[in-house]
Amino acid sequence: IGRLAKYGVNSPPSLRDAKKDAYWAHHDLFLIAYALWPTGFFRLSLPDEEDMEWFEANYPGWDAHYGKILREWKALGCEDPSSGFIPVQWLIQHGHQIYVDRVSQVPFCPTLSKGSGSLRVHEFNGQR
Repeated sequence: IGRLAKYGVNSPPSLRDAKKDAYWAHHDLFLIAYALWPTGFFRLSLPDEEDMEWFEANYPGWDAHYGKILREWKALGCEDPSSGFIPVQWLIQHGHQIYVDRVSQVPFCPTLSKGSGSLRVHEFNGQR
């Protein structure tokens, strides 16, 4: 977009946030998908230490945010269904409400997001 400035086209102020969201959004989605697996009919496995090292090497800052949460979930027994640990309950207890986008039907959690995490709720005819 920068090359179009000479024609009066400027980058929107939200472009920087959009780039950050694009960089981290798939990691946020994995956490939410893993947290919701007991309510669906699929099963995910958590990354092991080798995987976590790879993520940190390729996404600097990943371990301090995502790795920390995943290690806590492992310690609480989330990989064993008989442990009774449900990750979505952990999210809610830690103030991370999950929303579902009405257009894409993709769940998201603005308070957990490493991206900009902005939540926009529009009203139409008095309804949200």
